[in-house]
Amino acid sequence: MPVKGIALYGVPTRVTADAVIHAAPCRIMALQLEGGSDASSMDFHNDIDNAGGTAIFGITAPCTTSTTSGQSTVFFDYSELGGIPFSTGCYVDLTGAAAVGYVWFAKGV
Repeated sequence: MPVKGIALYGVPTRVTADAVIHAAPCRIMALQLEGGSDASSMDFHNDIDNAGGTAIFGITAPCTTSTTSGQSTVFFDYSELGGIPFSTGCYVDLTGAAAVGYVWFAKGV
């Protein structure tokens, strides 16, 4: 049976601060954000040093609502769509105290 989905991309890159995910063209196949504080977020840039300005896309994991409290986790799998391409490289801007991100990527675009 062929390997499908994120299992094909192995162990994710763990992010606990702003970081380069891959310093060459790549595709983001899946991501997970564990929010450690209100409105923890990950913004994805098509560059390797965050000098490129505006993020291509971002996600937010709200930590608390009017009826709940504690950490919130969001997960997105883009593998069935072929991933999100980054022609230069991928840099992640992580915000929120105690936020942790996981990014699965494939080399090349």
